[in-house]
Amino acid sequence: MRISMHKASAYLFGCMCGFILACQPEKDQSIKEQSIEGRWELERASVNGEGTDRLRNLYFVFLPDTSLQTNIMGSEQNFAYRFLEDNIIQQSSDPQFSYRINEMTDSTMVMETEIRQNLFTIFLSKVKPKVHTAPVN
Repeated sequence: MRISMHKASAYLFGCMCGFILACQPEKDQSIKEQSIEGRWELERASVNGEGTDRLRNLYFVFLPDTSLQTNIMGSEQNFAYRFLEDNIIQQSSDPQFSYRINEMTDSTMVMETEIRQNLFTIFLSKVKPKVHTAPVN
């Protein structure tokens, strides 16, 4: 069976594209899930693009068991959460919150959420765990 040069070239090109795409790193949710664990505190926030102090003292604590402690509604509450692409879905809350992660490093995170038809942009810093050392005698 003879394969035309055109078909062979197209097949080879398709294989090369598939190989290149297969070698591209995928977004690894487990990295995001691991790096989100810990306490995050508010640096600043905006509502509909304008700075606000409405969320002062805001914090999020993401625990390894996919539970979340936050005071976004005023008092501390605990929720389960899950990831859906770049979103954190706060489960078992009324209303149910969803936070879109716009940027994230090992020490900073920028999230957006909508509360009562207002877009909140939340800039957070990760709090380093305190290291307790024994006194030196």
